Amino acid sequence: MKILSRSILIMFLFDLMILIISTTMWYEYFNLPPQFYLLTVLLISASGIITLFLKANYKIREFNITKKNAYLLFEGIIFAHILAGLVLFFDCELFSAIKFLLANIFTIFVALKIYRTIFHFYLFNWKKEKNVLIIGTNRDAKLIANEIINKKALRMNISGFVEDTDLTQEVIEDSNHKIFKQPLNLRRIITENKIDIVIISIKRRMEETLLTDMILNIPDDVNVYKMSDFYELVTGKLFVDRLSINTLFYDFMNKRSKVYDFSKRVFDIVSALIILIITFPILLYIGIRVKLTDGGSPIYTQERVGKGGQIFKCYKLRTMYANNYVPKDVKHGGYAENQDEDDRVIPFCKFVRKARFDEIPQMINILKGEMSIVGPRTEWVDLVKLYSKEIPYYPCRQWVKTGWTGWAQINQGHCINNDDIAEKLQYDLYYLKNRNVIWEICILVKAVFLALGGRHG
Repeated sequence: MKILSRSILIMFLFDLMILIISTTMWYEYFNLPPQFYLLTVLLISASGIITLFLKANYKIREFNITKKNAYLLFEGIIFAHILAGLVLFFDCELFSAIKFLLANIFTIFVALKIYRTIFHFYLFNWKKEKNVLIIGTNRDAKLIANEIINKKALRMNISGFVEDTDLTQEVIEDSNHKIFKQPLNLRRIITENKIDIVIISIKRRMEETLLTDMILNIPDDVNVYKMSDFYELVTGKLFVDRLSINTLFYDFMNKRSKVYDFSKRVFDIVSALIILIITFPILLYIGIRVKLTDGGSPIYTQERVGKGGQIFKCYKLRTMYANNYVPKDVKHGGYAENQDEDDRVIPFCKFVRKARFDEIPQMINILKGEMSIVGPRTEWVDLVKLYSKEIPYYPCRQWVKTGWTGWAQINQGHCINNDDIAEKLQYDLYYLKNRNVIWEICILVKAVFLALGGRHG
């Protein structure tokens, strides 16, 4: 698998080194029990790397210094100390354990924050830009060029476009970039402009001999990508057109391993049972409070669309007043379920909705085999009909079971307008193409972190 930057590996190794050194230093300083030394270092180091990864601290293509990133870094370090903290609190002197954890959290956060600040300065001021040449002058070429330009952390410069032989194509009119009109002189163009990356973005099929001649003229030390592959690499979304959909169906959907299907079903059942067992006391408390609020049932069902367009009853925990209840301060303009100011929402249930506790009863649907833990979000029947008419290839997401969480939810969150839904479809189809159980476990863990922070879509 090709990678765009090795900086992520350097950051990973630095973080691991800081986690180990800081934990070792403070553990010895506070003279904690030696029998737990190795376990504490391993727990904090492993948990730290995993949580920082899940909180997008290694997403170099979108790296930036913001308050949100600083908060996510600090939150990840806190999570990294939870398991080790539980071990120490049960077997160490309480005050010493607390001082160790606070000192270690502070030291690790400061060290990683300083490194990220220095890395950010290096990335945007010292790191050499890679020169990119795009073969093609159509809309797809313009699309990938815009992605590169907008993602400044990639440190890539568009050197120009190579026009192919089809002069009827839509030509890019861009005064900031060159358009080379001699495709057979590709080697000279690459050499003179010191090209590092070539992206092939030709919509139609060129004559085989011409395309072969062009590719053979690319030096071996230059990385070559198809536009669709490069688009996936920098966005985490599938480039959607007829060719990519056909490829997705015939090469990925029709050739799934039975081992994968079995493993995924086991993963679904085990995960659903664990989530239900862990959250049962919370769900029971919420359900009792909802019942006492207006006397209505705390559990209700909605008709949702699943795999193959099959309609099933989806279980949810009720967070709104019963239909016959009229709030005292009704606002004008109607209601929408995603509005925080909706007067139908029971006040104490606002966090329940943000943390997605209301969707935990869907574990029943998962155990019944109607849903999966990870997959495209399950939608209402009317919305599926609407989106299927207005968004090309939208029904393709029904090739698999819908999910309690998914790649689209953790990247984009909840959305309602058609442009956002079309983008969400790209995330869903990227998941369909690349899905595997290990990745799905990572998606689930990240979704849990987001839900606990009230940020899961």
